[in-house]
Amino acid sequence: MKRLILTSIFFLAACLPATPPPPITAVVGEEFTLAPGQTVTIVDTGLTLTLVSVPGDERCPLEIECAETGPVTVALSAQKDAAEPVEFTLQAFTDTDGRVPEGPFEGIQDRVEIMGYEIRLKSVLPHPLNFNDLIASDEYRVSFVVEEK
Repeated sequence: MKRLILTSIFFLAACLPATPPPPITAVVGEEFTLAPGQTVTIVDTGLTLTLVSVPGDERCPLEIECAETGPVTVALSAQKDAAEPVEFTLQAFTDTDGRVPEGPFEGIQDRVEIMGYEIRLKSVLPHPLNFNDLIASDEYRVSFVVEEK
């Protein structure tokens, strides 16, 4: 009976949603990294950003040679002071280290101007290794920089 109760508790605990990572702070012009569900407050701006998810990752895996590669897509929520949050997505190609090249790509939006600031995608890790390994949503770490416009 004791084993049944312990097993039940274990399975129930495994079904509970993961606790979101703690919020962080950053300053304008400083690169910062978020996990899905994590929020950053940009000091002295009233701006908060939350990495909602990484809904798409079409990058070529590192262990494969691809004729072409696709972008990675991240979903964000931005809020300034008490205004309603605004949700948007950014996309980028990355190098094998997960870094986003500085130059713009036609049809790919790796930055957005919103609420008087430019939010720019800087990196997305981990980079896929092969086609068979799926990256769990909570494993992603996405870096951004916020600049005044």
